[in-house]
Amino acid sequence: MKFSLVILAYNEGVSIGNVVRSVTPVIRKMEPSFELVVVNNGSTDNTVEVLENLRKEVPELKAVKVFPNQGYGNGVLVGWENSSGEVLGFMHADGQADLDSIPALYGKLISENLDFCKTVRIERKEPPFRIIQSVIYNNLFRLLFGGRYRDINGTPKIFRRSFYEKLKLSSRDWFLDPEIMLKAMRMKTKIGEVEISWDSRKGGPSHVSLLTALEFIKNMFVYKFFRRL
Repeated sequence: MKFSLVILAYNEGVSIGNVVRSVTPVIRKMEPSFELVVVNNGSTDNTVEVLENLRKEVPELKAVKVFPNQGYGNGVLVGWENSSGEVLGFMHADGQADLDSIPALYGKLISENLDFCKTVRIERKEPPFRIIQSVIYNNLFRLLFGGRYRDINGTPKIFRRSFYEKLKLSSRDWFLDPEIMLKAMRMKTKIGEVEISWDSRKGGPSHVSLLTALEFIKNMFVYKFFRRL
């Protein structure tokens, strides 16, 4: 069953090479039929040069360029639009995710015949502000929409293509993760969760700012009271 993993890279020239080289053998062992779709999401650093060199090393790598950057969600959606797998996934290029979570998610999806599996970050090597921010996000999400699911923004996430096509995702900004969860809950999808550890960034600054947090919270209220999706 072909697996397509989208990796979103925005000015991740420092880390993307190591992430691709590290994740490739993990997926090869898990599922020999796969592709890595790396979306260069409007980078202005050396990400494009790094990807050109990586393509010589990793034949399964497909590089997709988006310029200018039109948002986090847009980059992920463009990646899926350029994917051909029966199972789709996505992760970030910052090197924080535990790569063993990918075969754990994939195995759970297949063995339990699920449509959707996601990670839950239980150990996080991040600044206190980011951890507190996440706690606020998740508590507000459960207060507004209910549900028992943890870590709405946790990645990697993987799901079957048939499920993805039913979602009809539209968020081009940071609200993509909540949109996936809200629509999955609305569809009464059985969602699998895998607990993981979350490392510190391997290079460069985080792209999540206070404005990102405010945008995220605003979108939750808009969705709750105006049903924009």
